[in-house]
Amino acid sequence: MEKFSGYFLCSGTGADSDYFSAAVTSHPGAVPCTANSLEKTVLLAGGFSTIHPDSSFPLSSTLQLNGDLTDADDTKMMSLARAEFGRHGSQYYKSYTREPDTRVTVMGKDTDSLNSFLDTYGGVLQIDPILTKGYDPELTTAQELHIHRKNNGFKINFTVRQPVDLSRCTYCGACGPACPEHCLSEQLFLDFSHCTFCKECLAACPHDAIDLYAVDRRELITPAILLLDGCTIDLPEQRKNIYTEDSLPKLFASIYATEVVEAISWESASCQYSARLKTGCTACLTACHHGAIKQSSQGVQIDHFACLECGACLASCPTGSLQYRRFDDVAFVEYFRGFPLTPGTTVVIGNERELHRHWWHSRGRKHTNVFFMEYPTTPALHAMHFLMLYAMGAKQILVLSKDSSHTEAQMTLSNAILQTLFKQDEVIRLTTVSELEAILDETGGQDILAHLYHDFSFSGRRKKLIDIIQFLRQQSDAEPATIATEYFGEIICDQDRCTQCIACVNECRMEALVADGASYSLKHTPVQCVQCGICVSVCPEQALTISPGLALQSSFFSEKLLSQAEPAKCKGCGKIFGTRKSLERVMAILSSKNMWDSEDDLLSYCEDCRVINLYQSSEKV
Repeated sequence: MEKFSGYFLCSGTGADSDYFSAAVTSHPGAVPCTANSLEKTVLLAGGFSTIHPDSSFPLSSTLQLNGDLTDADDTKMMSLARAEFGRHGSQYYKSYTREPDTRVTVMGKDTDSLNSFLDTYGGVLQIDPILTKGYDPELTTAQELHIHRKNNGFKINFTVRQPVDLSRCTYCGACGPACPEHCLSEQLFLDFSHCTFCKECLAACPHDAIDLYAVDRRELITPAILLLDGCTIDLPEQRKNIYTEDSLPKLFASIYATEVVEAISWESASCQYSARLKTGCTACLTACHHGAIKQSSQGVQIDHFACLECGACLASCPTGSLQYRRFDDVAFVEYFRGFPLTPGTTVVIGNERELHRHWWHSRGRKHTNVFFMEYPTTPALHAMHFLMLYAMGAKQILVLSKDSSHTEAQMTLSNAILQTLFKQDEVIRLTTVSELEAILDETGGQDILAHLYHDFSFSGRRKKLIDIIQFLRQQSDAEPATIATEYFGEIICDQDRCTQCIACVNECRMEALVADGASYSLKHTPVQCVQCGICVSVCPEQALTISPGLALQSSFFSEKLLSQAEPAKCKGCGKIFGTRKSLERVMAILSSKNMWDSEDDLLSYCEDCRVINLYQSSEKV
């Protein structure tokens, strides 16, 4: 029987854990046999969840590949096993099953097609039928129809003619015979397609229960809409979950129980989108092509049902307010505290499926100075991840992926920084399983740093990225240069316009702009700016502009004075109560509207002295 190498981390003495390797037999769908015979509790083992989906302990493809395909010794494998165990233990996210929703609003312009659809599919679907033209006693005819997006479905507002007030009607029967067109049936249904509005029914009703112009306003919430042939109405721009008879199979395909995993989280504290001002960074919204991200009055909202975990939003987020809970930034940094890279290592990053495929085709081969690392969604990788690996000693970083569309911008930025600082080309490369073995067989490669990065503290993605770039820059003797990028840049201030109102500071969570109350100055650290543009939008004097680009020079990483104002001192007590420029601005506005008496000049006093002057003025009168 075929024997494989198994790698296990088990419970040890006290808080310690023990690592060992052993020959195992493995069958798809079954736990490796050695694990069943152990007396100790298995905490983690090498393997692939794709062939052992029901394992009672975490399986690590990282552990399996490094054990089988590299020359890592037991000491290094033990460190790796513990790092993997810590990484798996840090995963925290909600998952739940969403039951199938068979509700659908079906709209048609004639009764025959609508009734036919109800007869055919009424036992399968929970149908709300709406007739857009004509009248039928069994169907609702909607007028003033408006459809809006609401969460994953739609809100439909419409009016329905309601000529008979049932709270007044006594069902006396006087109205029916009085109608010359026989429009009013025994079910109190009035067929307006035949009604001439002669109002004989109104005259016959002894209880004033009929009003031919009365309407009932209704609202319908539905997850899906189906338009029967020939039905034309105004629809929202986003047409997801709107079907026709031709696309009916797609409607049925969407109705199923599904597991929803909330693997992506959002934190407002570091997000540079202002829900209050409805402006700012829209990187995640632009990157998502699946309608899973929306910006609302609450900030960024993630539709976890629509999310495919493609990673586009995660890679594009410049602040790290979006985090991937399967392997977040904190866990990534902490991972290497206990598992330091060997200097000169080639790091191969891929998801489990890609690593499994490489393992399948490469068993029996061993590589020196190679580290295989499983990352659930490689397109979610950010420049922080790439540059940290390089700063810790990686010679090159190979990303296993067939699609570069999401992570390309981050790879390009990282490579541009390394090329500018160290004249090294393509340190980070995209490759496929079929190409990987030939690349790993190549000799030579990039030079590594003289000093390696060992800071595993973390207080946010942006700060970590800045710290790593600073670390790299300090080891470079390259001439200052500017790299084109839209998520770094400077803020430029027109000091003649700036009044030190400090409106720009309030929404800057990256602290690229800060106010110094003691010196009445506005200060700016360019490298912390993500170019969200909120400060430009809120500045009442239009004094600010932004200039994108990452300048690899000391001044870009240092705080600098952007604007400073002369303080306004109270004429009475001498207390500073604002800035001279703001005061003059207010005086100019009030003067233009004849609302300021220059003789009293009350605005030149602080709040306390202003009250005293007003009181003294009233006594003189």
